[in-house]
Amino acid sequence: MQRIQQYKNLKVLLIVLTIIEISWIGFTFFNIQGAMKLERLYYLNWAIWVVHYLVVAFFIWFIWKRESHDKRKKSNNTFLILFFGIIGMWLWIPNKRELEKLKK
Repeated sequence: MQRIQQYKNLKVLLIVLTIIEISWIGFTFFNIQGAMKLERLYYLNWAIWVVHYLVVAFFIWFIWKRESHDKRKKSNNTFLILFFGIIGMWLWIPNKRELEKLKK
């Protein structure tokens, strides 16, 4: 039960990261002048970049410390997240059907 809650917490973290990144991309696309001004004043790209890689590091830590797979599967999941970023995290996170299998 605790493991399922951990996956749900990871999913919430991933949703928040996705909203932040899509919002920034949309804001930059529709208001390039405002985005450049924010970037000069607050270094917003760097802040988003740091948050993104903190989440990536947390996901990789979770894969290596909490997962019960063999080393090869863990390596494949790590490369999936490293090379595909946020899309890789969405591909890795278990869906409802997979969570139901974990309950059994």
